[in-house]
Amino acid sequence: MNCPQCGEPIAPELKFCTNCGAPVSQAAPAANAAPMPAPASTSPSPTAPASTTPTPTSTVAQPPAADAEMPSVASATSSAPATPAAATMATAVAQPHRRHTKRIVAAIVVVVLVLVAGTATFLGMHRMLPWQSIPVPTLDQLASKQGTSVDSLTADQVEQELKSEGFQTSRSQQYSGKSAGAFLAFSNVSEGQQLKHGSLIDIIESLGPGVPQGTVGTQATDSKQALADMNVPVTYKAVVTSVPGSSFSPAGTDSGSTGTDAGSTSSSAATPGTVVATYPADGQPVTDTDKGITVAVATQSDTGIPIDYYGQDPDAVQADLESRGYTVTRKAKFSTKANVGKVVASDPALGTAAATGAKVTLYYGVDSSSTHDVFTNIYQPTTGASDGPEAAQGTYCRKDGNCITLSKDCSGSYCELYSSQAPKSSSTTGASTALQTCFGAQASCLPSTKDEWQTITSTYSYQAQDLIYGSTGTFELTTDRQLRDATCETDWDTQIGGSGPGDTVTRCVDDKLQTYSSSQSQIPADNPSYQMDDVWYVYVPVGADIASVAKAGYFDADAMNEAASQGDPNADTPYLVARDPSLYDETKIHMADVTNLDEYKQGPFVPFLGNSSRLTVKPAPSDQSAYYLVENPVDPNNLGAFPETDIDDLNSSDESTSEPSESAQPSPSATSSESSASPSASPSATPKTYTPDEVKAAVGSGDFTPIAGTYCAKYSQTPGSCYTIDASGNITLSDDYDNRGTEQLKTTVDDWQDMSGNSTMLYLSGLDSYGGCKTSSGVDHSNFDCSNANTVWPYQILYCPDPAAIDWTSLGAMSTPKENVPFVRPAPQGASQDYTNWGDYFNYAYYKVS
Repeated sequence: MNCPQCGEPIAPELKFCTNCGAPVSQAAPAANAAPMPAPASTSPSPTAPASTTPTPTSTVAQPPAADAEMPSVASATSSAPATPAAATMATAVAQPHRRHTKRIVAAIVVVVLVLVAGTATFLGMHRMLPWQSIPVPTLDQLASKQGTSVDSLTADQVEQELKSEGFQTSRSQQYSGKSAGAFLAFSNVSEGQQLKHGSLIDIIESLGPGVPQGTVGTQATDSKQALADMNVPVTYKAVVTSVPGSSFSPAGTDSGSTGTDAGSTSSSAATPGTVVATYPADGQPVTDTDKGITVAVATQSDTGIPIDYYGQDPDAVQADLESRGYTVTRKAKFSTKANVGKVVASDPALGTAAATGAKVTLYYGVDSSSTHDVFTNIYQPTTGASDGPEAAQGTYCRKDGNCITLSKDCSGSYCELYSSQAPKSSSTTGASTALQTCFGAQASCLPSTKDEWQTITSTYSYQAQDLIYGSTGTFELTTDRQLRDATCETDWDTQIGGSGPGDTVTRCVDDKLQTYSSSQSQIPADNPSYQMDDVWYVYVPVGADIASVAKAGYFDADAMNEAASQGDPNADTPYLVARDPSLYDETKIHMADVTNLDEYKQGPFVPFLGNSSRLTVKPAPSDQSAYYLVENPVDPNNLGAFPETDIDDLNSSDESTSEPSESAQPSPSATSSESSASPSASPSATPKTYTPDEVKAAVGSGDFTPIAGTYCAKYSQTPGSCYTIDASGNITLSDDYDNRGTEQLKTTVDDWQDMSGNSTMLYLSGLDSYGGCKTSSGVDHSNFDCSNANTVWPYQILYCPDPAAIDWTSLGAMSTPKENVPFVRPAPQGASQDYTNWGDYFNYAYYKVS
């Protein structure tokens, strides 16, 4: 039969069309029934036409009587009668179709059940079902899978294995004795702990050795093990703090904050036994594994310059020092906002056991409002009021740990500032690395009185846009050599062409200085080159208007866009913006290639705003590019000047009763004559004193043990500079500006006599002949060859084994030794001198500290 709705053939036993879904009537024919005649033709009723398709309510089939006439389904749409043969055929066709459909459905159900079961089995076997837990792998299991040992596992390897087990991972980092990248531990789980699939496991990764953040301010005994675990040498130094009951005792100290992650201070910095400074600075990595970590620990003393002065009122500190016999001078130093107007440093350094009567310079914090005051009269040292670039001295660090140190040198007629990126040079050609703030600074670019700041820009119009002359409070620092004219060849020492010897001229051609006869018809044009120095800093004191500098176009536009996404610098801490040569396509340009060179020929690498050929500065100021001042009570770079101490002995001394054990060592704060005789000596031992004859005998045999040790300047204008001599006679200097490196002292020791013939000290030298020198390649020269520009003076020292054994007053000395410990002093080059002509001789001695 056919569907009354769509006309498609359907089996008679079906109630609905398999094509369109319409309901149909059913009639089951009787077995062996005769063919039924067609019904008589009748007129259709007006209300129920014969040709109308039955409604759903009239399609329920009723079993017919044996002799009843039954219309076929096809009669609803056609007058053709349905034959018994057609019905039989439809039924036969529909039965296999139905069975086939059931089989397909059954097969699909079976497949689905198999897949579900298999998936569940897989997830269950791998402990990945939501209600199941899995164990955190043991370190042995992780190492085995990586084919390595537990101690050699890296954070990357552990992360790889954990992810393969279905865990999520994160990382934490900390300093340790393992190399950078090594796996240390899990921070939030333990081995074998049951966790759900997808749980987060935090991996602790090693940063290599360093000073853990927060070490400064802790008790040295508490941080001892953590530092020892760094697997580098750890040296402890004693710094002086006030005795209990003084006006500057620890209870009243407020050290403030550095405002930078590069270092920190603590309000309890002066408590005996407390770590007050470290090198590297607190939170910074170890860069020299041989030198390791140096830790400054507070010890009590009623003499010296207490560390407690840090952060205090300068007037009160000066009054306290003068009441104890010290001579005090005050100078400004750029500081954090918290320390403006407070003591931030001293010379000799805070914490130094300076003898009574010593000259002390106190540094008090200033901000950008004092920039012009700081740079007034800086080359008139006799006034005693000049500050100059030394107000910026200190260590400056970026947040990524990269640091720059600006240190002063006062060995000349005035103090100069040098950068660790361009140390002081021994060059004799004048290509100095001393830092300047303006073009021709040493000559006349800075005023000698404060009133001149109002008129200097009109007097020197070409300097009007150097930052130091503006009102932003910022200033530039760069080397003298960067401000020079172009140079020839690749170094800074060879100058541009000019008059040569005799009837000749010199010209820079192809980066070589060539000599030509002045009578030559055609002499090549001079074409020297400009070089970009590593040192070009924009100094930004607290309160400075760096935004106006940027608005004036000082910094590169692309660099400004990049800085905008890196956060603003911390305005409460002084910082440097250091030009980065690696960000430039060219760092050397020939003069002939500079098309807009101005009359002062400063070149493109001098970015003063008034320079018409300037290249803008990269990077621009941001929290990532800023080198922040590390402000600590003790300069980490000068820790070598302090005596070593044993913190275990120090701790036992602090906790001792009136009945100390027989093995206890004298405390640094002891008041007995034995311990107070040498304020800088180590508290754990009293060094043996040698006579001059014993020293000569030992050194003559090659044994330098009697003079071996570290000797440091404490009272000069360069505190922290130290000589080190080992038992084999190898000598080095910490601030070796002449790049002499390590030199072997000769075994010949001479008695050194002053001009009056007094034999007071011993003379030792790195050369056989007195007053000799050597080339930069190490070849010794005699006295007559020392004027060569490529020669370097060797180590020549005077050694005093026992200062107390000499009557210095009778020799005409203006003062006596600052400490009764062995000391060395650079020997006069080429001639003897009299003590009466040496001024305050003992301020410039290097006293033995270990």
